[in-house]
Amino acid sequence: QASGPVCLLVACLLSLVSASGSCRLWKLWPLPFIASKLSTCEQLRHRLEHLTLVFSTQKAQSPAQLMRKANMLVSMLLDVALGLTLLSWLHSSNRIGQLANALIPMADLFIGTLLFTILVFLLPTTALYYLVFTLLRLLVVTVQGLIHLLVDLINSLPLYSLGLRLCRPYRLAAGVKFHVLEHEAGRPLRLLMQINPLPYSSVVHTYRLPSSGCHPKHSWGSLCRKL
Repeated sequence: QASGPVCLLVACLLSLVSASGSCRLWKLWPLPFIASKLSTCEQLRHRLEHLTLVFSTQKAQSPAQLMRKANMLVSMLLDVALGLTLLSWLHSSNRIGQLANALIPMADLFIGTLLFTILVFLLPTTALYYLVFTLLRLLVVTVQGLIHLLVDLINSLPLYSLGLRLCRPYRLAAGVKFHVLEHEAGRPLRLLMQINPLPYSSVVHTYRLPSSGCHPKHSWGSLCRKL
C-alpha cells in the first residue's frame, strides 16, 4: 500500500532533478565539457536513469522489464547498504584520522616512486615510441609528397606536344636552315631548306600546362621545423 505513494513521490522528485539538470545554465561552456570528463557526473547520470526506471509508476510491460527493474533495485539497495556500512566503520574509533595519517606518507612515497619510474625507467620506452611513430609519419608524409608531385607533373606535362615532337618534329619548328646545293656562275642558286625541330626542353617550357594546384600540404622546411 505504501509503494504506490512512495514511487509517485520519488518520481516527482526525480522529475524535478531532471528538470534542473536540463537547465540552460548547465549547458554553458565549459560546464558540459567538465561534466563529460568527470566520472562522478557520469555515475550520477547513470544512477538517475536507474532511479527513474525503478520508481516509475508505469507497470512493467514484460517479464524481462520487470526483472530488469528488480535487478536495478537490488543493486541500488546493495550499494546503499555497503556505503552505510563503510561510513559507520570509518566513523567508529576515529578510523578516518588513522587512515589519513597512514595514507599521506604512503601517497608521498607512491608519487615519488611513480615519478621516478616514469622519468627514469620509462623514458627510453617513451622516446623509442615517439621515434618509431615519428619515422613512420615522416615516411607517410614523404610518400604523400612524392605522389602529389607526380600527379602535378603528370597533369601539367604536355604529353601531346612531346608525342608530336617525337613522331612529327616538323610540326613544332624552331626555325629553318638552308644548305647550298649548287652555286655556279650564271646559274640560279639552289638551296635546301630544312626545318629545325623545337628541342624537348623548349617544348616542355613552351607548352607546359598550368599547375593543377595539387601540391603537398607541408613543405620540407616546415616539416623539418615541426620535427
